[in-house]
Amino acid sequence: MARRILIDFETTSDDIDLNFKIWIFAEDLYRALRSNEVASLSLDDVDRVASRLVIPVRSKRKVRRTATVIEQLLDAHFLAQCATLSVIDESGRPVD
Repeated sequence: MARRILIDFETTSDDIDLNFKIWIFAEDLYRALRSNEVASLSLDDVDRVASRLVIPVRSKRKVRRTATVIEQLLDAHFLAQCATLSVIDESGRPVD
């Protein structure tokens, strides 16, 4: 069963600086995922990122590896404090 990792950011539409940092993070995440092929993220999703980013993971065995990449980039961009990661299955139910 396919999995998705959700990244929810605590932000508002008027927080331009934070929204710009999130967009830069999303671009770096796109490049990181493209190079190691554990998950996918489209440039359209990167351009539309606001308070949530959804990352489809290619295999449920790669969820932890993908989450590690995401967490490392969140730390590098100083966004770990305002981001929450969760995993859902294809029907939208949370997965442990």
